[in-house]
Amino acid sequence: MKHILLTFCLLLAISYINAQTVYTYQFNNTLHTSNGGPDLKAVCNPTYSPHTFANLKGIIHTVCHYDKSCGFMFTDTANVLSSGAYTIEMYFAPDITNGYAKLIDYKSLTDDNGLYDNNTACTFRGPGTVSGEFFSSGKYSFVTITRDGNSKEVKMYVDGKFVDGFTDSEHDYAVYDGSKTIRFFQDDTYSNGTECSSGNIALLKIYNSPIDEKTAIGHYAALRDTSWFKPVMKHP
Repeated sequence: MKHILLTFCLLLAISYINAQTVYTYQFNNTLHTSNGGPDLKAVCNPTYSPHTFANLKGIIHTVCHYDKSCGFMFTDTANVLSSGAYTIEMYFAPDITNGYAKLIDYKSLTDDNGLYDNNTACTFRGPGTVSGEFFSSGKYSFVTITRDGNSKEVKMYVDGKFVDGFTDSEHDYAVYDGSKTIRFFQDDTYSNGTECSSGNIALLKIYNSPIDEKTAIGHYAALRDTSWFKPVMKHP
Protein backbone atom coordinates (compact mmCIF):
# COMPACT_ATOMS: atom_id res chain seq x y z
CA MET A 1 0.00 0.00 0.00
CA LYS A 2 2.86 2.34 0.86
CA HIS A 3 4.45 1.70 -2.54
CA ILE A 4 1.17 2.46 -4.30
CA LEU A 5 0.76 5.72 -2.35
CA LEU A 6 4.35 6.73 -3.03
CA THR A 7 3.94 6.03 -6.75
CA PHE A 8 0.73 8.07 -6.85
CA CYS A 9 2.38 11.04 -5.11
CA LEU A 10 5.35 10.84 -7.49
CA LEU A 11 3.09 10.79 -10.55
CA LEU A 12 1.11 13.71 -9.13
CA ALA A 13 4.30 15.72 -8.59
CA ILE A 14 5.55 14.93 -12.09
CA SER A 15 2.19 15.96 -13.52
CA TYR A 16 2.36 19.29 -11.65
CA ILE A 17 5.90 19.98 -12.82
CA ASN A 18 5.01 19.18 -16.41
CA ALA A 19 1.92 21.38 -16.24
CA GLN A 20 3.77 24.42 -14.94
CA THR A 21 5.42 26.76 -17.40
CA VAL A 22 7.96 29.37 -16.33
CA TYR A 23 9.48 31.90 -18.70
CA THR A 24 12.66 33.49 -17.35
CA TYR A 25 14.27 36.62 -18.81
CA GLN A 26 17.68 37.52 -17.35
CA PHE A 27 18.53 40.35 -19.78
CA ASN A 28 22.07 39.10 -20.41
CA ASN A 29 22.35 41.28 -23.54
CA THR A 30 19.25 39.60 -24.94
CA LEU A 31 15.45 39.48 -24.65
CA HIS A 32 15.37 35.70 -25.04
CA THR A 33 14.12 33.33 -22.35
CA SER A 34 16.38 30.75 -20.78
CA ASN A 35 13.92 27.95 -21.55
CA GLY A 36 12.68 28.44 -25.10
CA GLY A 37 9.65 30.64 -24.48
CA PRO A 38 8.62 33.66 -26.54
CA ASP A 39 11.07 36.54 -26.75
CA LEU A 40 10.20 39.87 -25.24
CA LYS A 41 9.76 42.67 -27.74
CA ALA A 42 11.34 46.02 -26.94
CA VAL A 43 9.35 49.14 -27.80
CA CYS A 44 12.60 51.08 -28.32
CA ASN A 45 16.20 49.94 -28.57
CA PRO A 46 17.28 48.77 -25.10
CA THR A 47 20.83 49.14 -23.83
CA TYR A 48 22.72 46.78 -21.53
CA SER A 49 25.40 47.37 -18.92
CA PRO A 50 26.97 45.49 -15.99
CA HIS A 51 25.68 46.37 -12.53
CA THR A 52 27.13 45.49 -9.14
CA PHE A 53 24.41 44.38 -6.72
CA ALA A 54 25.78 45.24 -3.30
CA ASN A 55 22.69 43.76 -1.63
CA LEU A 56 23.08 40.48 -3.55
CA LYS A 57 26.49 39.43 -2.28
CA GLY A 58 28.21 41.90 -4.58
CA ILE A 59 27.53 39.96 -7.78
CA ILE A 60 27.90 41.67 -11.13
CA HIS A 61 25.02 41.07 -13.50
CA THR A 62 23.96 42.65 -16.79
CA VAL A 63 20.89 44.88 -16.57
CA CYS A 64 18.74 46.31 -19.32
CA HIS A 65 17.93 50.02 -19.47
CA TYR A 66 14.57 51.16 -20.82
CA ASP A 67 13.82 54.78 -21.64
CA LYS A 68 10.59 56.55 -20.71
CA SER A 69 7.62 54.73 -22.30
CA CYS A 70 10.10 52.37 -23.96
CA GLY A 71 9.46 49.16 -22.06
CA PHE A 72 8.70 45.65 -23.26
CA MET A 73 5.90 43.48 -24.57
CA PHE A 74 5.21 39.84 -23.76
CA THR A 75 2.81 38.08 -26.15
CA ASP A 76 1.41 34.76 -24.98
CA THR A 77 1.80 32.90 -28.26
CA ALA A 78 1.41 29.49 -26.57
CA ASN A 79 -1.71 30.51 -24.60
CA VAL A 80 -0.16 29.39 -21.32
CA LEU A 81 -1.87 32.21 -19.38
CA SER A 82 -5.28 31.84 -21.04
CA SER A 83 -6.86 30.34 -17.90
CA GLY A 84 -6.26 33.60 -16.03
CA ALA A 85 -3.86 31.95 -13.56
CA TYR A 86 -0.36 33.41 -13.50
CA THR A 87 2.48 34.93 -11.51
CA ILE A 88 4.74 37.76 -12.68
CA GLU A 89 7.97 38.56 -10.84
CA MET A 90 10.30 41.38 -11.83
CA TYR A 91 13.42 42.91 -10.33
CA PHE A 92 13.81 46.48 -11.49
CA ALA A 93 14.91 49.97 -10.47
CA PRO A 94 13.05 53.11 -11.61
CA ASP A 95 15.06 56.23 -12.37
CA ILE A 96 12.49 58.47 -10.69
CA THR A 97 9.44 57.85 -8.48
CA ASN A 98 7.54 61.13 -8.72
CA GLY A 99 3.89 60.74 -9.75
CA TYR A 100 2.32 57.73 -11.40
CA ALA A 101 4.31 55.26 -13.48
CA LYS A 102 2.62 52.21 -14.97
CA LEU A 103 4.56 49.00 -14.38
CA ILE A 104 2.21 46.43 -15.97
CA ASP A 105 -0.52 46.98 -18.57
CA TYR A 106 -2.92 44.19 -19.61
CA LYS A 107 -5.17 45.88 -22.16
CA SER A 108 -2.77 46.95 -24.92
CA LEU A 109 -2.61 50.53 -23.60
CA THR A 110 -6.35 51.14 -24.05
CA ASP A 111 -7.20 51.01 -20.31
CA ASP A 112 -5.88 53.04 -17.39
CA ASN A 113 -6.00 50.11 -14.96
CA GLY A 114 -2.89 48.14 -14.14
CA LEU A 115 0.01 47.97 -11.70
CA TYR A 116 1.66 51.29 -10.85
CA ASP A 117 4.43 52.94 -8.92
CA ASN A 118 2.45 55.77 -7.32
CA ASN A 119 4.91 58.16 -5.68
CA THR A 120 6.89 55.18 -4.27
CA ALA A 121 3.74 53.15 -3.43
CA CYS A 122 2.84 49.87 -5.15
CA THR A 123 -0.72 50.32 -6.43
CA PHE A 124 -3.17 48.51 -8.67
CA ARG A 125 -5.31 51.23 -10.18
CA GLY A 126 -8.96 50.24 -10.28
CA PRO A 127 -9.81 48.07 -7.27
CA GLY A 128 -6.53 48.43 -5.40
CA THR A 129 -5.43 50.87 -2.72
CA VAL A 130 -2.31 52.99 -2.32
CA SER A 131 -0.11 50.83 -0.13
CA GLY A 132 3.16 51.73 1.55
CA GLU A 133 6.37 53.30 0.33
CA PHE A 134 8.43 50.70 -1.50
CA PHE A 135 10.13 52.25 -4.50
CA SER A 136 12.93 54.80 -4.65
CA SER A 137 15.10 56.18 -7.43
CA GLY A 138 17.80 53.77 -8.51
CA LYS A 139 16.81 51.12 -5.94
CA TYR A 140 16.04 47.59 -7.16
CA SER A 141 12.77 46.12 -5.93
CA PHE A 142 11.40 42.61 -6.38
CA VAL A 143 7.72 42.89 -7.34
CA THR A 144 5.36 39.92 -7.48
CA ILE A 145 1.78 39.91 -8.75
CA THR A 146 -0.08 36.62 -8.68
CA ARG A 147 -3.62 35.68 -9.77
CA ASP A 148 -5.57 32.53 -8.96
CA GLY A 149 -7.60 31.47 -12.00
CA ASN A 150 -10.30 29.81 -9.87
CA SER A 151 -10.88 32.29 -7.04
CA LYS A 152 -9.91 35.30 -9.21
CA GLU A 153 -7.88 36.58 -6.24
CA VAL A 154 -5.03 38.92 -7.16
CA LYS A 155 -2.23 39.56 -4.66
CA MET A 156 0.84 41.78 -4.80
CA TYR A 157 4.16 41.57 -2.94
CA VAL A 158 7.24 43.78 -2.85
CA ASP A 159 10.51 42.25 -1.61
CA GLY A 160 8.55 39.30 -0.23
CA LYS A 161 6.09 41.46 1.74
CA PHE A 162 2.35 41.40 1.07
CA VAL A 163 1.14 44.77 -0.26
CA ASP A 164 -2.47 44.50 -1.39
CA GLY A 165 -5.06 42.18 -2.90
CA PHE A 166 -8.46 42.19 -4.57
CA THR A 167 -10.90 39.93 -6.42
CA ASP A 168 -10.81 40.31 -10.19
CA SER A 169 -14.18 38.59 -10.57
CA GLU A 170 -15.07 39.89 -14.04
CA HIS A 171 -11.58 39.64 -15.58
CA ASP A 172 -11.62 43.44 -15.79
CA TYR A 173 -8.30 44.38 -14.26
CA ALA A 174 -5.52 41.81 -14.18
CA VAL A 175 -5.92 39.55 -17.23
CA TYR A 176 -4.84 40.32 -20.77
CA ASP A 177 -7.41 40.92 -23.50
CA GLY A 178 -7.77 39.41 -26.99
CA SER A 179 -4.30 40.65 -27.95
CA LYS A 180 -2.76 38.18 -25.44
CA THR A 181 -0.12 40.83 -24.73
CA ILE A 182 1.20 42.12 -21.41
CA ARG A 183 3.18 45.37 -21.53
CA PHE A 184 5.79 46.54 -19.04
CA PHE A 185 6.80 50.14 -18.21
CA GLN A 186 4.53 51.74 -20.82
CA ASP A 187 1.77 54.28 -20.34
CA ASP A 188 -1.70 53.94 -21.81
CA THR A 189 -3.46 56.35 -24.17
CA TYR A 190 -5.48 57.94 -21.34
CA SER A 191 -2.44 59.70 -19.93
CA ASN A 192 -0.68 60.57 -23.19
CA GLY A 193 2.61 59.04 -22.13
CA THR A 194 2.97 61.01 -18.89
CA GLU A 195 2.53 58.12 -16.43
CA CYS A 196 5.71 56.17 -16.95
CA SER A 197 9.39 56.37 -16.11
CA SER A 198 12.73 55.09 -17.30
CA GLY A 199 14.83 52.60 -15.37
CA ASN A 200 16.71 49.30 -15.38
CA ILE A 201 15.48 45.72 -15.16
CA ALA A 202 17.57 42.69 -14.20
CA LEU A 203 15.04 39.84 -14.07
CA LEU A 204 11.53 38.98 -15.26
CA LYS A 205 9.77 35.66 -14.61
CA ILE A 206 6.30 34.70 -15.86
CA TYR A 207 4.50 31.57 -14.58
CA ASN A 208 1.21 30.03 -15.67
CA SER A 209 0.19 29.36 -12.05
CA PRO A 210 -0.37 31.38 -8.86
CA ILE A 211 1.86 31.22 -5.80
CA ASP A 212 1.05 31.62 -2.11
CA GLU A 213 2.68 33.98 0.37
CA LYS A 214 5.19 31.39 1.62
CA THR A 215 6.37 30.79 -1.94
CA ALA A 216 6.56 34.53 -2.65
CA ILE A 217 8.81 34.94 0.38
CA GLY A 218 10.88 31.94 -0.71
CA HIS A 219 11.37 33.32 -4.19
CA TYR A 220 12.63 36.60 -2.78
CA ALA A 221 15.05 34.62 -0.60
CA ALA A 222 16.25 32.75 -3.70
CA LEU A 223 16.84 36.07 -5.43
CA ARG A 224 18.87 37.40 -2.50
CA ASP A 225 20.85 34.15 -2.42
CA THR A 226 21.73 34.88 -6.08
CA SER A 227 20.74 31.36 -7.15
CA TRP A 228 18.53 32.90 -9.84
CA PHE A 229 21.38 34.88 -11.38
CA LYS A 230 23.55 32.49 -13.36
CA PRO A 231 26.01 32.93 -14.82
CA VAL A 232 27.22 35.84 -12.71
CA MET A 233 30.56 37.32 -11.81
CA LYS A 234 31.75 37.85 -8.25
CA HIS A 235 32.87 41.32 -7.28
CA PRO A 236 36.70 41.38 -7.03
